[in-house]
Amino acid sequence: MARRVTGVRVYGNAAEVAAHELGVRAAVAEQAVKIGVRAEMRLAAHRDTGHAEIEVSKGTKGVDSFVSLVDDAAMSIEFGHRHNRSGEFVRGLYIITGAAGLA
Repeated sequence: MARRVTGVRVYGNAAEVAAHELGVRAAVAEQAVKIGVRAEMRLAAHRDTGHAEIEVSKGTKGVDSFVSLVDDAAMSIEFGHRHNRSGEFVRGLYIITGAAGLA
């Protein structure tokens, strides 16, 4: 159902329609790749040991794109954790957050 807002029709599913447009899907995927490249660089600067890696993927319908930090300790790497022996807080590296320009 449409409603009038200052002479313009606004449809409730406009975002859904726009998200499925080929150009929009391509732009979202392109941004994910750029973020993935920046995340790879950030991760490489901190890699000492371990097997953490960056993965860029698409959702099942090809609309969404995802950039993931893949590792058993991904949450601790990204957001920080308490050190097992000292109990001190080890700051997170914010690999994905920073690569996306959110930190």
